[in-house]
Amino acid sequence: MQLSKLRALVAAGTVLAGVAMATPSFAQDKPTDNLKAPVIAVVDVQKIMQEANASKGVSKSFESLRETYQKEIASLEDKLRKSEEELRKQQTVLAPDALANKRRDFEKQVGEVQKTVQSRKRALENALNEAMAVVHKSMVEIVADVARERGANLVLARQQFVLVDTQLDVTDVVLERVNKKLPQVALTVPKQ
Repeated sequence: MQLSKLRALVAAGTVLAGVAMATPSFAQDKPTDNLKAPVIAVVDVQKIMQEANASKGVSKSFESLRETYQKEIASLEDKLRKSEEELRKQQTVLAPDALANKRRDFEKQVGEVQKTVQSRKRALENALNEAMAVVHKSMVEIVADVARERGANLVLARQQFVLVDTQLDVTDVVLERVNKKLPQVALTVPKQ
């Protein structure tokens, strides 16, 4: 789910980058007859962000770490269930003060597990966002290079259009270069 949000942001950022690259200066002292005709290139940002080798590696690492975290969390939750069950059994034999203390301790354990879960989730999402940002940055640089090589002064995201002449589409060239320049990106999650 987080990955799809990131992809949508990446697509929007690329459109803005393309517009920024192609936006002429609007100084008042320049005559309008010097404006160049647009030379357009189109790139499928979503395809590149999904199919780049580095993106696939990041996704695989993300899923692997997520599964590891889920197993750890399941183990912690199992311990909590056992503690809760034991607390229920002790209700009839413990004094009210002792029971209240044990309940507070249990609630403290629940709070710590919840903090651990949130911390791990946040760390994993941040690591994913940082790794995908590296892929995105590389893609944008390559898109700029390809645009210069082809003389394009306007690069648009493929997702914005229903029909596009294949000669304008530079997606495959960009994808190939991204794979060559950035074969993999490490998903780095800080130790907790």
